[in-house]
Amino acid sequence: MSLTTPVTPATSTEPTWSRPATSVVPAAPSTGATGDVTDSGAEDAMGGGAGHRTRPRRRPRPVALRAAWFAAALFWTAFAVLEGVNHGWLAGGMALLFAVAPDLTMLAAIGDPTPTVRGQLPPRAVPYYNLAHRAAVPLGLAVLYTFTAPKEWAPLFAALCGWLAHISYDRAFGYGLRTKEGFQRD
Repeated sequence: MSLTTPVTPATSTEPTWSRPATSVVPAAPSTGATGDVTDSGAEDAMGGGAGHRTRPRRRPRPVALRAAWFAAALFWTAFAVLEGVNHGWLAGGMALLFAVAPDLTMLAAIGDPTPTVRGQLPPRAVPYYNLAHRAAVPLGLAVLYTFTAPKEWAPLFAALCGWLAHISYDRAFGYGLRTKEGFQRD
């Protein structure tokens, strides 16, 4: 005679709350209708709602496009360095400052109480971040500078080259504009 109790199958009429607890393996992330990655198993175990949105799924950029952005980054970096060498420390300093400045737009979210997940920019900073990371803005300013500048001022052009280098490096390494929720766009 066996001392073990028989295991009831799942189709039993016995209520689910009376079954012995079994180890639950978290479900693999699934995608919803919008292509967002959800983590239903881990959130349920921690008391959160099923299907809690974590971050959108990203498609990798084609290698050729990233290589083109990297080539553009090297071009604008060389142009900024050349302007700094030819026109002095002010031009070099402006190029360096504008190579870093687009990421300072993230500081617009300081003090924002909105909780974010890893890799998400607080929504309050997104418009500033996207404006500073659009290549059309510094390109348009460079064209405007070329045709309308009453007096040539090299530090301004060096700054635009540094800004374009920053944007190009971001695109080459897979960083782009953000959605209104603060996630990376495809």
